[in-house]
Order: sequence, then C-alpha cells, then structure tokens
Amino acid sequence: MKEFLSRAGHAFAVRDVDEDDRAHDELIALGYRTVPVTTIDGRAVKGFDPAQLGAALEAAGGGR
Repeated sequence: MKEFLSRAGHAFAVRDVDEDDRAHDELIALGYRTVPVTTIDGRAVKGFDPAQLGAALEAAGGGR
C-alpha cells in the first residue's frame, strides 16, 4: 500500500491499530475489523485493490 501510494506521488499517514487505540476505534467505526483499510476523502478501500484505490484517488481529485 505504502509503495503504491508513494510511487503514485501521494502523501499518506500510517495509522497502526495495534499501537493506537484511536486508530483502532476509527477502524471499527468504519465497519472493519481487519487491515489494511485506506481512507481517501471519506471513502474506505479494504485491502490492496489498485483499481479501487485509483478510483478513490481520482474521485478525490488526486488522480495522476
């Protein structure tokens, strides 16, 4: 995930749900219990799905 976003030139923040209780609570609030989950402008993408990630980035105006 990090490599995909980095190669595409997108900034991101890593949230470790094992170390950060707030991040864990936010993951649960989104309806997920497993990682990775990437949120882009309010849209959650579960797992590593380049097509969905690209679509979310494009919809957020960050597509390259």
